[in-house]
Amino acid sequence: MRIGLIIVDLDMTLVDTARRCYDVLVKLSNVNGVSFSEFMEMYYDERGIRSGLALIIGPNALDYWFWRRCWLRYINDGEYGELMPGALEALRILKGEGRLIVMATGREIESNLLTPELAVYGLLNLLDGYMALGDLGPNYNKGDLLKRILGIYNNGSVKGAVYVTDHPRDIEVCRGMGLLSIGVLNKWVKELNADKVIRNLMDLPKAVKELEEAS
Repeated sequence: MRIGLIIVDLDMTLVDTARRCYDVLVKLSNVNGVSFSEFMEMYYDERGIRSGLALIIGPNALDYWFWRRCWLRYINDGEYGELMPGALEALRILKGEGRLIVMATGREIESNLLTPELAVYGLLNLLDGYMALGDLGPNYNKGDLLKRILGIYNNGSVKGAVYVTDHPRDIEVCRGMGLLSIGVLNKWVKELNADKVIRNLMDLPKAVKELEEAS
């Protein structure tokens, strides 16, 4: 089975944005007592970062509009993250193979607000589209976002598509949908229960072909 649609997560998959996100959160809340390392432990906790932060900053951590303010501040500050090693090279190879590449992010802002940031990274000409959770609004989740993308770019089918992500919860969402997943390890997450696991994005084209051969 050919995999024609590659859906790729943004934060901590294509781009290391953790430090900037942490800095913004410190500015907009009383999370100063949490170190960056503790923040990252909560980020990858199976219960989700919001549950952990709720014990520290209160109900704001569970509020869609609070996170929207955080992401707007992140964008308006004009300071972004750094591309993960191999990100551009891997996407160029996949695009050269004739595959569609769509970026999906759980950020609570509209995707058009991401355009300047994606341009800085050099990602715009490598993406066939990009969507954010903020395009759907409150009361939606990552699964809803992936279904919307599949509806637009793959006739609503999970066949012939794969989601590339660094987060264990995303992988569980994929498993529940029957969508193939490729997990990307980094210094903060050492193990992922994905259909394929890679340590560097340069291994992504090979992992896609291996999934094709196995299906």
